Formats: sequence, structure tokens, C-alpha cells
Amino acid sequence: MKAAMKTISYRSYGYRALLAGLLMAIAGNAMAQAQPNVSNPMPQSVTPPLSLKPRTTFPKTHTVSPVRHFDNDKLRIGNELDLLIKEAIAQNPDLAAARSNLVAAMARVPVAAMPPDPQIGFRLKDMPTTFSWTRENATEKQVVVQQQYPFPGKLNLRKEIQGKLADITREQLHAITLHLITQVRSAFADLFLVDKSVELAMEQGAMLRDLNEIATEKYKLGPGLQQDILDADVALARTDATLAEFARKRMSREIQLATLLNRDRVSLPPMGVLPDAGLKHSPLELEQIAIEMNPDILARQHDVQREQLSLSLARRGMLPDMSFQLEYGDRQDNLLTGTAGKRNFRPDMLGAVVLFSAPVFYYWKQNEQVIEAEANLARSRFQLAATREQTVGSLRDQVARLSQHEQVALSLKEQVIPLAQTALASAMSAYQVGKVDFVTLLTAQGKLDEFKNLYWQNEAERFKDLALIDEDTGAALTEFGWTQ
Repeated sequence: MKAAMKTISYRSYGYRALLAGLLMAIAGNAMAQAQPNVSNPMPQSVTPPLSLKPRTTFPKTHTVSPVRHFDNDKLRIGNELDLLIKEAIAQNPDLAAARSNLVAAMARVPVAAMPPDPQIGFRLKDMPTTFSWTRENATEKQVVVQQQYPFPGKLNLRKEIQGKLADITREQLHAITLHLITQVRSAFADLFLVDKSVELAMEQGAMLRDLNEIATEKYKLGPGLQQDILDADVALARTDATLAEFARKRMSREIQLATLLNRDRVSLPPMGVLPDAGLKHSPLELEQIAIEMNPDILARQHDVQREQLSLSLARRGMLPDMSFQLEYGDRQDNLLTGTAGKRNFRPDMLGAVVLFSAPVFYYWKQNEQVIEAEANLARSRFQLAATREQTVGSLRDQVARLSQHEQVALSLKEQVIPLAQTALASAMSAYQVGKVDFVTLLTAQGKLDEFKNLYWQNEAERFKDLALIDEDTGAALTEFGWTQ
């Protein structure tokens, strides 16, 4: 009996142990399904599910064809920009309109020095009501020539005034040219920035694929997480979408550049660098150049000179203008009364008239014109002073911005980016030994990409700063449109 009871107890204990083992296995499977991020080792024969297999290439439906070659020859890129500027100067419609405006202004200069056109007329003098040409001795057929002429010196002043207007138009053409060059250089910098962003995005995609492979390998070996692979896939998809957005931006920049060149389209190879450019003068020298050569300042100076000439002309308003008139009268001979066939000889007549304008309304007319001219001269002088201050202030601001961008570039290049690269390498090593998670690794990669993008954005802005400084100084143009 005791032996039978002992046999039953042994069997009961075995059943209980088997049941406990089955319950633990079921619980373990349930926990594994509910928490796929557990760090229990997986046998090497087990592979990740198909849905979690990392994507190592861009989808086939992607419409962007990333260009693999980026031109890094600064000299060749600079020559390309020179040709674009030269073409814009030759083909831009706004600049062509400004040239035509200058031609018209210059054509008005000699016209201002000419007096009014003479008047030529015909007149019947002392014609009797019988319409007889011979009855009255005073009857004449007259040819009249009349010419008005301003007081000596007025026409010369009017010519000089019109010449100053032509000089103002010439400086306006210069300003439009400088602004066009700035627009071309800025559009070129924007196009470069898009290309550089594409290049960095491609580098980021390559790095993410490497991280994906590392995460997959760790997952296969056991200590890795499936969530890491998903995070890498999401980052790759985001890079894929970013490349598509950059393709649209590049097309937009090309359209902007084509508009400036008056072309249907512009197609430039991808750029990896910008042409060398920098300041050739100190800030004080730049300010002096701007005061002497800035087209807005020069236009204001010509305007002041024009108003000075207008004031001189207004003060001569009281001097009388003259009008000359010359008359030639033709008279016909008539028969003498009571004579047989004898004619009364009547010679032709000459007449001349000189008229002078009388400024009887001087206090209500010429004097008011002098007051107006003095006010216009004062206004032009104030505008010249304001333009100088604005130009110098703008130049100083651009030089300060350029200095800031150069300092930021130096800091990013020599300190921030190397530190971010070191942080990424450290995070990579720490992730491989399991000391940091994959999100930390992605964050380090994202920070490095962010600083690189910031560096090239800063370089593009620095290039634009130099273009704006050249526009403010208004330096003389070379044949390619670059400012000296």
C-alpha cells in the first residue's frame, strides 16, 4: 500500500513539473509576442520577419535620379558664373529697356539747346473790298518769317540741365546692371546650395544604410532590437522624400536664373563648391569707393547739379526773350489815271520787327519760379545726404554680416563639425557594444548633418554678402560684369 502511494506521489510530482514547464513556455511565448524588444538571445538560424527586413535601396517608384558627380573645380565654376553674368547683361529685357531709356535721354540733350522752330506765313496787306491788286498803293502780298529766341545763355542752361538728366539716367542704368549682377550671383548661390543639400542628403542616405546594416547585424546576433531597423527605415524614407523636394527646388532655381538671362531654360551641372570670392579692400576703403562710385549717390549728385542749373535759369526768367520778324511785300504796278498805257511803278516792300517779352508779372510768375527752384535744390541736397548715409549704413551692415558669416564658417569648420564627427564615432562605438540605444546614434548623425547643412548655408549667404557689397560700392564693371 505504501509502495502504491509512493508511486502515485512520484507520478503527481512529475505531472506537476510537466504542467509548470508548459505554463512557463506559454507565458514566455506570450511575453515574446507582446514585447518584441526583449534582449533574450535568438538562435542564429532564426531570421527577422519579412516586414522588418531593412531597405538598403531607394524604392523603384522614386522619381528623383540623384546625380553622383558634383563639380568641385572652383575655376571652372567661376568661369561658368562669368558667362552667365555676361549673358544676363546682354540679354536681360529690363536692362535693355534701361539702355533704350538712356539713348532717349541723350537724344534730348541737343534738342534742349535749340530755339523754337521758325514760323513762315503768307499775308495779304491792305486789300480793298473790291479785291483789286492795283487800286491801292498799300496793297501787298507778304511773306512773313518769324523766329523766337530766348535771352542769350538760357538755351545753354537748358542743354546742361538736360545733360544732367541724361547723367542721372546713365547712373540708373548702372544701378540696374549692378542689381542684375547681384540677382544672378544670388540665384547661382541658391542653386549651389540645393546641389550641396542633395550631396549631403546622399551622404546621409549612405550613412543610414550603414547604420541599418549594423542594426540588422546586431538584431541577427541577438542583442539588437527590431525597432532600430524600423527607425533606420523611417530615416531613409525621410531622406528619399527630401531628395524629391530638392529636385523641385533646383528646378525652381533654374527657372529663376533663366528668367534673368531671358532664356527658356537653364541647365547647369551639379556644383560642389562656389568660386573663390572675398573682399579686396578694407571697410574704410570700401566706404570711400561707395561714396565716389555708388550709382545712387552719383545720381543724387547729378540731381543737385541739375537743380543748381535750374535755379540759375529761373533767376534769368526776368530777362526778356526776343522775337524777330521779317516781312517781304510784293506790290503790282497799276495804270496812271488819264495816261495812255503808262504804269505807276510800285517797288516791293521790306519790313522787320523785333519784340521783347516784358516780365510784368514778375512777382506772381518769375519770382515764384525762383522760390520753387531754391526749394527743389534744398530737397536734392537733403536727398543726397540721406542717400550717402543709407549707402554707407547698408555697406557697414553687409560688411558686419560678412564678418559674422566668416566667423560662423570658421567655428563650424574647425570646431563644431569635427566635434560632431567625434560624437558620431563615439556613439557608433558605444552602440556596437550596447552602451547607447539606436536613437542616440541617429541623433548624433542628425546633428552632424544639421551642422554640415548649416555650414554650406552660411557659405551661400557669405557669397551673397559679397555680391551685395559690390552692389553698394558700385565699382566699375569688367567685361563679364564683375565689379573690380
